[in-house]
Formats: sequence, structure tokens, C-alpha cells
Amino acid sequence: MNQNLQATILMVTHDPFSASFCKRILFLKDGRIYNEIIKGEKSRKEFYDEILDVLTLLGGE
Repeated sequence: MNQNLQATILMVTHDPFSASFCKRILFLKDGRIYNEIIKGEKSRKEFYDEILDVLTLLGGE
């Protein structure tokens, strides 16, 4: 839809699997942008692993 209609889609999720279908991800922590990753030429599996790496660094309390 975003390519055919040139529309921006904003998805908010805590699910790394769903997020791995995106082209760009912003990670928020305490209401601020903590990190950003872009899929680029990576496979979905490689991007998913990168998302998990960032989530590990982000941690939780």
C-alpha cells in the first residue's frame, strides 16, 4: 500500500517479528528516540536479528 499509494504507514508494536517486516524502525525509551535501524539490503532474518540485538541493549526494568 505504501508503494502503490505513496502513503506513510506508522505501526506501533512490541513484537520484533512484526517489526521485521518494516523498512525503518525507531526504538523509544523513556519517551525519547533511543535508536534507529534501517533494513536496507538485509534479509528479513538478518533484520530481525538486528532488532533483537537492539532490544537486548535497550533492556527493561
